[in-house]
Amino acid sequence: MNNLWYNKIMAEIKYSITDQLLLHLYNCMDYGFSYRAKKSFFILDKIPKWRAKIGSKDVQEGIKSLRKSKFITKKLNYDGSIIISLTDKGRLRALNVSFRRLKNKKEDWDKRWRMVTFDIPNEFKKGRDALRYRLKTAEFYEFQESLFLYPYDCEREIRDFIKLFKLENYVYFATIDYIDSQEKIKVKFGLI
Repeated sequence: MNNLWYNKIMAEIKYSITDQLLLHLYNCMDYGFSYRAKKSFFILDKIPKWRAKIGSKDVQEGIKSLRKSKFITKKLNYDGSIIISLTDKGRLRALNVSFRRLKNKKEDWDKRWRMVTFDIPNEFKKGRDALRYRLKTAEFYEFQESLFLYPYDCEREIRDFIKLFKLENYVYFATIDYIDSQEKIKVKFGLI
């Protein structure tokens, strides 16, 4: 029983490390980073809150796990540096983590709504269902069947998701200052 509990805790920690690595790669401008083998994993320097919890061995194991799951690619560059990049599968996983985190996003509200609306044809049904699922997972307010509202910045996540699914011609994003019935929407998000 103790082994089962220990394994579960270790799996959660490892999962957390891999999610953090995915988010770090996702937040890098080109969805990747490079390092020189001699300098080890400078990623720990970029994320100070990790220092107390994990070491470079944990990061190496996390990267190995991500490679095994085909979320990242790792290749040797001509100058001896190693380039680690997200695959499309890795981008989707990072976006999933990012959308789950939107659910718990708490910051000062700028009094503006982020509106996502779409009219996606049936030939892209998989992408439409995936988008609707992500919006519901992040607890966007469903104003209509294909119109969702959210109070905080989420443009990057939306744009990256629709680009990954090639839905750019069917999904629209707007930032608006007012919408009818916004008082009940404010209540839903705890803004009152």
